[in-house]
Amino acid sequence: MQIPVLEPTSSLRKHTELEAIFRQAESRHFNEEEFTEYLRVLPEEAHRAAAAREIAAAEQSVVERVVNEIFMLYPFEKNHAFARTKALRDIRIVGAYASQAMLMNDPHWYRDKLLLWLRTILQSMHFPDREVAPRKTLFGANNDNDNDLQQLAPQQRAIFETYTKLKNNFRERLSPESFGLFEKYLQQTIDTLSAN
Repeated sequence: MQIPVLEPTSSLRKHTELEAIFRQAESRHFNEEEFTEYLRVLPEEAHRAAAAREIAAAEQSVVERVVNEIFMLYPFEKNHAFARTKALRDIRIVGAYASQAMLMNDPHWYRDKLLLWLRTILQSMHFPDREVAPRKTLFGANNDNDNDLQQLAPQQRAIFETYTKLKNNFRERLSPESFGLFEKYLQQTIDTLSAN
């Protein structure tokens, strides 16, 4: 799997009235004052602000659930000091940056600012193999994610599965409208972080 090629977008990142706010909030979610300013300047983007609020509200429970699920499958704590703390931090940062990219309508910024850097770090680590085998579905067939896992190098599997679980957990927690806006950034995360 290669790093995806991105289509051009009309980014809001350099908007004269919002550029400073985007810079200040770079690795976190907007606060209410920043949402108010965003909506004052771009009332037509209210759907993005509503989605970002929903993402921020759901993030803690989603991230904790993802870490719990992935740590049941992979023995990270046996191989890495402070594995749980680092996983929570990294996944939260991804959520915050992805939400910012959605507010900016800028997947290029997201890729260049976070994903390429994080991909290099994550793929340089030695992640353990799964301790729990993938579950069989009805009639013994593996699901599509299990087939995708087998196509990846060992160090990419845990990354792919972690961020696929993040996407699936956000799908369960967000409204269809909010998830529809956020999904492409979550998929970009999976595709970029687990690329060759």
